[in-house]
Amino acid sequence: MNLQVRKISGNTFTSADKLEVVFSSDNQPMDVVLHTIEHVSGPSVTHGGGGSAGEYLHYKAVERDADADGIIDYSTTEMRVVQEEQGASVIKVACSVITKAQADILKIANIEWSARMMAASDADEEFSEAPPSQDPIILTTGEVTLMWAEDSLV
Repeated sequence: MNLQVRKISGNTFTSADKLEVVFSSDNQPMDVVLHTIEHVSGPSVTHGGGGSAGEYLHYKAVERDADADGIIDYSTTEMRVVQEEQGASVIKVACSVITKAQADILKIANIEWSARMMAASDADEEFSEAPPSQDPIILTTGEVTLMWAEDSLV
């Protein structure tokens, strides 16, 4: 799997830029892909209409981005980023990925865990086993520099 980013619109005289995020899943079906930004340096930056650095957002919608089988194409995502102050901000884009295979394994594990919990309850036994969880795969791009400045009168 691979994640890359490039700036596709914006200029030095505005606070807003648009990024194109390209995700290669190595032909693995995805259950969900969430995006965020990581602040490296400079003024703070928001994404997706106000999300802060480290806040994961789902940029795709089933109604708009899914095929006839309900599978969402995560290969390209556009992110709107906004600098909160003038200056040079350096960010990275990150995504949290759960593949369809991972989600299927977790679903089975949850069914089995639930059955053990119900069996313990039916037998009036204590059940302290934690429910199964899934750690997502985290991918990060290289650095992107955003610039917002004023021009001077000459």
